[in-house]
Amino acid sequence: MLELHLSVGDLARIHIVGSLGMAFESHLAWGRLGDQGRDALFEWRRTARHRLRRLPAARLRTRPSLSLAETLSSPRVHDGDAFHTVAVEPFWPRIHRLLNAERDACGRAMLDGGMEQVLNSRHDAVHWDAPILRIDSPQHPRRTALADRGMALAPSLFAPHPILIDDRMGWDGPPILVYNITPDAETATSLWQESEDESALHALLGRTRADVLAVLRETRSTGQIADRLQISSPSASKHLSILRRAGFVTTERRQNLAVHSLTPLGEAILR
Repeated sequence: MLELHLSVGDLARIHIVGSLGMAFESHLAWGRLGDQGRDALFEWRRTARHRLRRLPAARLRTRPSLSLAETLSSPRVHDGDAFHTVAVEPFWPRIHRLLNAERDACGRAMLDGGMEQVLNSRHDAVHWDAPILRIDSPQHPRRTALADRGMALAPSLFAPHPILIDDRMGWDGPPILVYNITPDAETATSLWQESEDESALHALLGRTRADVLAVLRETRSTGQIADRLQISSPSASKHLSILRRAGFVTTERRQNLAVHSLTPLGEAILR
């Protein structure tokens, strides 16, 4: 059991994030690949294992190259990470939407009942009884005072249980309480199975290029696209160049930034 002593200052400094990034989720996903049972990740495991078996053995890593805490400082996944490329990246836009929806649900809970309702409603293993937040977790039992540093709450699809990320895990920032969410059967199906429209667009353009096109429903800079899709800026620039030559994207300069928008043809292909 973890026990966190939260002062009034800590409560005021709690903030809720939608996602800790694709590298963070990929690290946790690696640990869930060997799980058994027909849970919400069953179809993901089946698909990921199938794709991984088709890769040359030389491309597979035996373990993630970064620690869980290090993924927070280096949120972009290394281009050579084959597990991430075949097992997480193809699903990331939908995973990201799910995590952002959970963040929005926290916001509604905050409006309805304040932080007390948020802390008592996100996970069965997390209980708030002022001034102590109790977390039923397999981590080493301890009682910690946050000393007015506050903390972050972050949902995760691949976390196996609530995880407290703090200095004991090599994290220098304010503590982060990660809690696992479990989508219902219908939502899980939509996560792992492409719609016909998505499948056709991915087949036509390639998955990442189709995702670049999709995020340009709003005008964005190259850096914003890279951050949104958790890819490198050079990779984003390459995909944008191809989409621009195809007539799907237009680019203009604004204060030394390259800003990209959909053309009428790009809008039409997304309908």
